[in-house]
Amino acid sequence: MQLKFIGTGSGKTSLKRFHSSLLFTTGKKKILIDAGDGISKALLKQNISWNSIDTIILTHFHADHLAGLPSLLTQMIIDNRKKQLEIYTHSKLVSLLESFLQTSFLFTEFFSFKISIIGFEFSEKVHIPDNFSFYAKQNSHISNKHNINNSNIPFVSASFLFESDSKKIIYTSDIGSKKDLSLFGNKNTDYFITETTHIKLTELEEYFLKQNYKSVILTHISDNDEKILHNFAKKLNTLSKLNVILAEDGMSFTL
Repeated sequence: MQLKFIGTGSGKTSLKRFHSSLLFTTGKKKILIDAGDGISKALLKQNISWNSIDTIILTHFHADHLAGLPSLLTQMIIDNRKKQLEIYTHSKLVSLLESFLQTSFLFTEFFSFKISIIGFEFSEKVHIPDNFSFYAKQNSHISNKHNINNSNIPFVSASFLFESDSKKIIYTSDIGSKKDLSLFGNKNTDYFITETTHIKLTELEEYFLKQNYKSVILTHISDNDEKILHNFAKKLNTLSKLNVILAEDGMSFTL
């Protein structure tokens, strides 16, 4: 299995980094995690065909994780895609995603390919062909939005445990507090990928110095924080046995 970082930027648009997105390649399947603003250009820059994507998994619906989806689907239509595409989102967000595509004038019944929007539940393992699975848990990233007076909005934001061929990858996506770091417990994890924008570095340091993860990758990086995060990763590597890596667009790992 290969893990590739398509984008490693924060919610603030950057000329150096695309918005956060991961790509897993397992067997003959390519699984894209999130499709924020600019995802089509990000894939193009890394010589990845839009039509090679088999599955898209969405962590939550903030624009830097979702807004590029209509454009990506448009590129697939223009390229006369034929093979089926599956999009996974939490079951509470399925109808919202369908409406989002329709208001983007993307009517899936007229696509040149079949598209399936599939809802998942928290704490239930989902299996995808070619020996890949994911397990999602609700995090607190958008919990502060619950005071909005609109009960029809589903406030869902997920962290993930991805598994393939006995390899485990934890991905925090965007989080709301340091408690979200431990949603999956202290598993024998090959990679722990954490965002760095919505949490204090002192909290990350306190948590990771107590863990035995094989490698920690820092992502969701703003331009202003890049130097600080470089020094932080260097410090953690010195203080612990962890392999701490500052992510870059295009970085890839073979697991």
